[in-house]
Amino acid sequence: MCCDDCVNRRQFLAMTAGGAAAAALAACGDGNVSGIAPKVTTLGPGGGGGGGGGSPSQIVAVVGDYPGLATIGTLVMIDSSFVAVKRTGATTFDAYLMTCTHQQCLTDIVANAFKCPCHFSAFDNNGKVTAGPASSDLAKLTTSYNAATDTLTIT
Repeated sequence: MCCDDCVNRRQFLAMTAGGAAAAALAACGDGNVSGIAPKVTTLGPGGGGGGGGGSPSQIVAVVGDYPGLATIGTLVMIDSSFVAVKRTGATTFDAYLMTCTHQQCLTDIVANAFKCPCHFSAFDNNGKVTAGPASSDLAKLTTSYNAATDTLTIT
């Protein structure tokens, strides 16, 4: 599949704000969309202003809804968000935007690493480039975990 069919980061953010993230994922050719019931609350941008940005404004997910997050180091895609999360400790998590840094195609999680189906860039479990043509790492997002509510907030 060529990246002419993929959305760029700006298009993704505009579509996510409008609630069309699943449509974007389908347009990028990932067959894992059908039947997914989002377990994520995606909040819109905090105010007006122009484009830009590189990540969703905020994603709030219940960790218990994702069994893979019980295991340290396992990458899990948060439904309909284009974000992958892994537990790094009892109450700590890392999150990565799954957009390839080469030409902004959506990566897949394969063997607990990121693979781009468009031009075959590869990234390790920490979002670091392991094979090009991508030359920069995946965007790492900020996380905060509330153990009392078992919620992970990603910004």
